[in-house]
Amino acid sequence: MGHPPLEFSDCYLDSPEFRETLKCYEIELERTSKFLKELIKDGNSVINAINGYSVAVQKFSQTLSMFQFDFIGDSLTDDEINIAESFQEFAGLLQEVEHDRMMLVQNASDLLIKPLEKFRKEQIGVTKEKRKKFEKESEKYYSQLDKHLNLSAKKKESHLQEADELLDKERVNFYESSVEYVYQIHQVQDRKKFDVVEPVLAFLHSILTLNNLTVEMTQDFMPYKQELQLSLQNVSGVTGNKLCQ
Repeated sequence: MGHPPLEFSDCYLDSPEFRETLKCYEIELERTSKFLKELIKDGNSVINAINGYSVAVQKFSQTLSMFQFDFIGDSLTDDEINIAESFQEFAGLLQEVEHDRMMLVQNASDLLIKPLEKFRKEQIGVTKEKRKKFEKESEKYYSQLDKHLNLSAKKKESHLQEADELLDKERVNFYESSVEYVYQIHQVQDRKKFDVVEPVLAFLHSILTLNNLTVEMTQDFMPYKQELQLSLQNVSGVTGNKLCQ
């Protein structure tokens, strides 16, 4: 969504339009802050879910690798050897996939969570601090201006001069805080295009890369799968013939 431009020159005019424009950016800033908070929360949920899934699969693969088939007789056919070693093959494949998945989990926080938290703290947090300072200096300046306007012309010249100097000081402080606030708003608007999008892009790329590796490993697994299925059919056929006899 578009917002009215926020110019530095508007800081010195401090018009109602300027204040309304500031309000638009403040609402957008709060919306972005809530979005990032939710995104970080959901990102952690995704990472924890991936980690939990990976741990469960690794446990499953360990259980597979520990099982040994028993066969009747002193020697095994090639098909029986193939079947006997199948669970170790399955376990090895799963462990290889989960090794890559755990690498993703270990890097996920650095790729996604930490950069988003840093932006939320260092950019949005600083902007909120600048806003507080701006509001404080604004209140002080307009309070002093009100007092100045209500000064009696009958006051001593020295008193009036002191009041002028104090008003000038508050005006300078107010203008400085206003310019700093507007500058920080520009900063956060510019940086969020990169500091928010890039971490999500990097995290998504790592997930898709893992999925691509899994597809490649599945393709490599297909010849073994076909060979094992043939061995199962052969052994099943031999067993069936023996039972018939």
